[in-house]
Amino acid sequence: MPSRGDFPQAQLLGKAAPAAHARRGMRLAEQELQRRFKQRRDSVNGSAKALTPLAEAFGQQNQEQLQKALRSLKELDRRSGRRGVVVPKPMSEEARVFAGSIGIARVPAYDYQWTWSAKDNNSATASVAANAGGGQQSFSLWNNSAGAHAWGAAAVGVYFRPWTANGIVNLWANPAINYNWWTYCALASAHSDGWLGLYVGQYTLAGNLDRVPVDQQISLWSDDSWWAGAGGHTSSNSGYPLSAWFTVDSDHWYAMWVWIGGSIYGSGWGAFSGSGAGAQLSASTPAMNLVLY
Repeated sequence: MPSRGDFPQAQLLGKAAPAAHARRGMRLAEQELQRRFKQRRDSVNGSAKALTPLAEAFGQQNQEQLQKALRSLKELDRRSGRRGVVVPKPMSEEARVFAGSIGIARVPAYDYQWTWSAKDNNSATASVAANAGGGQQSFSLWNNSAGAHAWGAAAVGVYFRPWTANGIVNLWANPAINYNWWTYCALASAHSDGWLGLYVGQYTLAGNLDRVPVDQQISLWSDDSWWAGAGGHTSSNSGYPLSAWFTVDSDHWYAMWVWIGGSIYGSGWGAFSGSGAGAQLSASTPAMNLVLY
């Protein structure tokens, strides 16, 4: 007699499509992230250049007090940048097949992993990681006392091809998350944001991406500061609920991802003005669940 753990997931799902095909389909997401990175960089750099004379004039009149404040803020920024983010402990999940409308819970090891990052100064930190084997992904971004933008994203994903001609899929996951973020500034701008969500790519049987039915980015925080910054913040959630619905057909296969991302900007620390910013997020996904209707 089969044990409770002997579910025919392999027979239902078939062999996963090559990981190289799934990652190739993520190029569309990379192109969009790169476009946003360049747009944000150009906008912020233009504003900073325009405000430089104001910061210098104010600083020359209040040099002693301002430099004392800058030293204190720079130290707070450095302390935040050295702090790591702990991998969260997710809820326990079992691999299973649901009765009725067919449902499947996929648990690690997953089929795919993906990362992307960008920065415009080598002194900045833009560290990203994803582990399909354990279902974890993370990023750590910091301008590291330099004038820099840094962006990062990471994902873990699974393969799915429907066994019916067409249908509707409800996909959900409850990743555990830990995150830290900060902005410190004086007469200079700083930015930090972080998000998570679901991403689904639809592929032809030849392995070419032809549709993105789900592109979800739920904001966890987003701060733009100029005068003093928002300070440092930490938070966690043992199971952040993510859900999406989309249509499917058996002429395609699907790469379904849990992904996270964020971006930061800091101007560095000068004589009369400065700013520092960082963002760190770690996620652990115990299961990716889907029901085919």
